[in-house]
Amino acid sequence: MDLRAVAGLGLLAAAGCRGASRDAGQAPPSIRYEQHVAAGGVAPVAGTLANPFADDRASVAEGERTFVAMNCDGCHGGGAAGWVGPSLVDGRWRYGGTDGAVFHSIFYGRARGMPAYGGVLSVDAIWKIVTYLRAQPVPAGVPTERWQ
Repeated sequence: MDLRAVAGLGLLAAAGCRGASRDAGQAPPSIRYEQHVAAGGVAPVAGTLANPFADDRASVAEGERTFVAMNCDGCHGGGAAGWVGPSLVDGRWRYGGTDGAVFHSIFYGRARGMPAYGGVLSVDAIWKIVTYLRAQPVPAGVPTERWQ
């Protein structure tokens, strides 16, 4: 890889991290997952997370750049269709497929390999990755369920 390519990747990574200091220490609220079973049928207090960039085409492009710059495609494959890490576009979710649940997975990470990016990426950058994932077509050759 030539020096210009390395410098370009550094600039992309920096662009994805812009505003990280502004968001430092601001953890997202707890969220309720539909898959969880509440003791006694009473769910604990939890907030909801709404994607502020949902359906914004410019945010899709920024989310794609950050997805590539942060090497998310190194595990989740091109177009997030899956490779070593699971597909993020086939509708199958271990930890919930709502925007808030996907945001939490990126922000806090998950056991068995998903690093927490909440200390590295800004809240906006993570939401733009979620927006990018939502914009991806469902693979034709994979039986799937659509997003909720």
